[in-house]
Amino acid sequence: MKLRRILAMLLSIILILNFASCGKGKDSDSTKKSKETTTEVSKTTEGTTKNDTTEDLSTEPSPDAKPDDKPQTPDDTTDVTDGITPLLYKVTDAKGNVVWLFGSIHVGKDYFYPLPDYVMDAYNSSDALAVELDAIAAEDDLSGMMTALMPMVYIDGTKIKDHIPEDVYNDAKAILKENGMYYAALDYYHPILWSTFIETVMTDNMGYDSGLGIDYFFLNQAHDENKTIYEVESVEFQMDMLAGFSEDLQIMMLESAIDSYNNMDDYENSLDELADAWARGDGDALVDDGDYEFESKEEERLYEEYNKAMLVDRNISMADFAENALKSGEEVFIVVGAAHVVGKGGMADLLAKRGYTVEVIK
Repeated sequence: MKLRRILAMLLSIILILNFASCGKGKDSDSTKKSKETTTEVSKTTEGTTKNDTTEDLSTEPSPDAKPDDKPQTPDDTTDVTDGITPLLYKVTDAKGNVVWLFGSIHVGKDYFYPLPDYVMDAYNSSDALAVELDAIAAEDDLSGMMTALMPMVYIDGTKIKDHIPEDVYNDAKAILKENGMYYAALDYYHPILWSTFIETVMTDNMGYDSGLGIDYFFLNQAHDENKTIYEVESVEFQMDMLAGFSEDLQIMMLESAIDSYNNMDDYENSLDELADAWARGDGDALVDDGDYEFESKEEERLYEEYNKAMLVDRNISMADFAENALKSGEEVFIVVGAAHVVGKGGMADLLAKRGYTVEVIK
């Protein structure tokens, strides 16, 4: 698969924002459906103690743990048709304080639900939910969303077609028109917004629904229960990060989205494989190993820019958030994109290297 198509797919998986799907939050039919399918699980987990479903699947790091120590991930080949078994990590400090790490896919399908008991037990035992951003609150704040979008607007009198190749502009515009998503004001926005709109078109056409995303599910639960919700990042942070991509990277991302749209079957197969890997708890299959044959030094440079901004830097700040939560003594159930949790340099790995006990609960 081409690097461009991989980057486009990763954008769908690890970025929570779904610009074209505002309104799919708290009261959407799809979200109601996901909540209804978990009603029985929620009822059975009320009143559970904090360690009812915790099974220690890793050894506690020794005081002289090596820098390459990693949390243990089980080898699992569970068929998703028998019930999903996504990875859940329990992180414990020396005082016994606990936070949970649950990797999300931000768009979902019906078979994601009901979530297994061990996940719901951990959520219900927690004092607070933490997500990348509270998308439901953001959707209710149209003024705030428009303000957050401002970094993506050209304010120098130019339009997007002044910044990207003509054929890329024409192809992207045709895709958005074909799907009823083009409007003239979009010409004043940066290419990364266009690529995100095309990603939304593709995931919608494939039957994936942001209202069935794991983040939305837990946000709806927390809002209904008046549970404390923390934002690990914010709408403003994610908008600024995307707008901060170099123009060359934004053009490559838009080209990748167009390429994926024109090769929809390949894209859908790859996205389905990632979703199934998440559902069966195959962390290795969720990791972007970066083992590519770059077509040029420039392509390699743009990939490194993308990877640093989207994953490396954010993983560190997310691990910092989890560490601060541990120090506070509050039990927090943390839900962020799965690519931020698993693999080398993921949150679980970073926290294990910092000396915390990291267990896989499954």
